[in-house]
Amino acid sequence: MDHAGINHEFLDGVIAGTEVDAYYHLGVTSADELVQGLRGLRAVILGGSGPRMDDFARLWSAEHDDAPIVAFPKEERFVIRYTAGVLFASHGMGMPSASIALQELMRLAYFVTDGDPDALDRIFWARVGTSGGVGLPAGTVVVSTEGVMADLEPYRLLDGAGGYHWFDGHFPLEVVDAILAANSACGFPMASGRTVAANDFFVEQFRLDGAIRLATVDDKMSWLHRIHAAGVRNIEMEGAMLAAYLNTWGFSRFAMVCTTLLDRLDGDQVTSTPEQLHEYGERAGRAIFAYLRTIL
Repeated sequence: MDHAGINHEFLDGVIAGTEVDAYYHLGVTSADELVQGLRGLRAVILGGSGPRMDDFARLWSAEHDDAPIVAFPKEERFVIRYTAGVLFASHGMGMPSASIALQELMRLAYFVTDGDPDALDRIFWARVGTSGGVGLPAGTVVVSTEGVMADLEPYRLLDGAGGYHWFDGHFPLEVVDAILAANSACGFPMASGRTVAANDFFVEQFRLDGAIRLATVDDKMSWLHRIHAAGVRNIEMEGAMLAAYLNTWGFSRFAMVCTTLLDRLDGDQVTSTPEQLHEYGERAGRAIFAYLRTIL
């Protein structure tokens, strides 16, 4: 792993016992007994929905002889479950919310591996969710190759000099290929491609059905055709940040797998039935479980 982006000044003090790290939004600290029980951590699976993460934990537990499920005590922000080496955590909607969950989980992972770079790098990270397709029909599972912002540029944040720090948004291609291979007989359509992570659900995704409308039909279609031509196959709101942060620490195994709920080239509103939406929501989870079984 690349140590350049790791906050050793603070995190190494936590390992040494001179600092106690309060993972405030997760509801635990590095001194809690619950955290000590996570030292077998092998994977972190993230998703927007708390109930879905709870369901995934129950399914993973059932596959592993009904392994105990540890629930984190604070659930007003994020729902977190740990079972059989895998931590399942919700992250809310959008990059600001997801970045909080991810940063605190990265700190937690650093602590439970004692900062050992090899042990850290063995942890697999993934976001599992839903998205809007771009040139793909509803129900297609997209494995992301790169996360970009709505302007097709990388994720960036203000730096200390008043400019921007630009991040690497690429996902490891060997993991993309391995996920596709693990699902060769899955029975539902899968694709890979770039993913746009927008700053909101309506305005920056050029939807015409929001309370605020700043775009014309021509604006929307021009943007959608432009990003499709650039290799974008789906749109969501977290992936560029996820890849950016994990690349900054130098992780070698992480992914994003999202099912499309509609093709944005055909419209803005989700019109699938509740039964179809449930099935679509499960597909991304089934795809990541198939890959997890090959590595854990």
